[in-house]
Amino acid sequence: MPLLAPYITKVARVHGEKHPHLLRVQEIFDELRRELLDHTEDEDANVFPFILKFLENPTPELKEKIEPHVIELEQEHENAGKLLFEIRNLTNEFTLPADACGTYKLVYARLEQLEKDTFEHVYLENHNLFDRVRAAL
Repeated sequence: MPLLAPYITKVARVHGEKHPHLLRVQEIFDELRRELLDHTEDEDANVFPFILKFLENPTPELKEKIEPHVIELEQEHENAGKLLFEIRNLTNEFTLPADACGTYKLVYARLEQLEKDTFEHVYLENHNLFDRVRAAL
């Protein structure tokens, strides 16, 4: 994401007048980036260590404490999905215009890869990790 941000800014600046949807794509990307960085930082520093502790020694008390964190992460996943869906819609499913330059092409390809990677991350957490937490006990 840090490598993609300057390219999105450049494409929005250079092509935004002719393709105004790029300005909104830039806004959404900035919001998504902030949310995902905060999300992963919280996961790494707080939630994942707590989940590991719980899975090593599942108790009803720990499960009760962990459930709000899982719900919050799932809500964040849902919001990220909505933002990615909006980018997909704005870009007409990442369909390039005829006048797209190399940077424009790069941005669309990387946005599509970001979408794929994010949905894979969400799937693994929601349907593997969080299901394991819910099934414990």
